[in-house]
Amino acid sequence: MVQPKTKPRAAGKVKEAIDSYRLDDAPGFLLRVALRTHTSIFAAKMIEELTGPQFSTLAKLKEVGPCSQNHLGRLIHYDSATITGVINRLKSRGLIKSSKDPLDPRRREIDLTEKGRRIADAAIETIGEISGETFAPLTQDEFRALTEILKKIIRR
Repeated sequence: MVQPKTKPRAAGKVKEAIDSYRLDDAPGFLLRVALRTHTSIFAAKMIEELTGPQFSTLAKLKEVGPCSQNHLGRLIHYDSATITGVINRLKSRGLIKSSKDPLDPRRREIDLTEKGRRIADAAIETIGEISGETFAPLTQDEFRALTEILKKIIRR
């Protein structure tokens, strides 16, 4: 398996690394396949036809409360075009609202509506079931370790 941050190698070591490479042992490949598995379970079980980005938006608003669209996008790792589309779709469904920021009238803040809060609560309950199915093969310790490893990767 090729390790991250490899140092320059002699020609023999490069050939050895190439010859010993196995896709089924490559972390990037495994992450992609695991994500596909989780996405499939998510699509089959998530309520209200919520997409992953829509669920993330509702869940983060439930967690942090009202905030600017820009800040919300940064919190859930979506670029401005993506978060704008997600916000517009959730607004059209009556799940979120926007209003003037009380601290800065030039800005708009996004928040859940009452309907959005009810759906966010139910969706968070459902994500527990989805995650339970996705991560069923792991022990609690393995699940915690995986979560910490993934956090380490995204914090770079």
